Amino acid sequence: MDSKNSNKSFAIVLTIIILLLIGIIIAGIIIFNTSAKKIIEEEENGADIILNYSSNDSGLQINNAKPKKDADGIVNGEYFDFSIETLLDNAEKIEYEISVVKDEINSTISDEDIRIYLEKEKEGTYTMVFGPEKFTPLKKDSKFGSKKGSMPLIEVKKNNSTTDNYRLKMWLSEKATTNGTYAVEVEVNAIAK
Repeated sequence: MDSKNSNKSFAIVLTIIILLLIGIIIAGIIIFNTSAKKIIEEEENGADIILNYSSNDSGLQINNAKPKKDADGIVNGEYFDFSIETLLDNAEKIEYEISVVKDEINSTISDEDIRIYLEKEKEGTYTMVFGPEKFTPLKKDSKFGSKKGSMPLIEVKKNNSTTDNYRLKMWLSEKATTNGTYAVEVEVNAIAK
């Protein structure tokens, strides 16, 4: 009888140990799944984009301008030179958007009466890449980050680090009946991929 009792006692102790181990494992799983996860985020610099101005101003303003035909404005319009430098780091490419933002405080001319024109330098010569068009503000933010109210001019894709030179021109439309002041600032927004 002693061996039956000891076998029975051994079976009871073994069952209790197994149940305790199962309980500990279940408690561990519950604690692991409900504990706060430590998320490690690593931010890498994909690319840099630098907007450089050729003057102390960040845009273009016309004052008391006389109406011009587009052909005359392209040749003789007020202009603003700037460059965009792209520096690729961990990204394979960068896409950027050049836009202009109207200075609402200092602009008294109607958007309809303004002509916007953009040129890009290639081998020492500036050639047209946008316009001439009237100022047409965005109705919502662009995918690049240009804000509602700004006017995107062009989108550019770059696969290497470069510097692009641009010339923004602006004049009063030949159809304008009033003159005054109109001012815009140049902005660039980019996405590195």
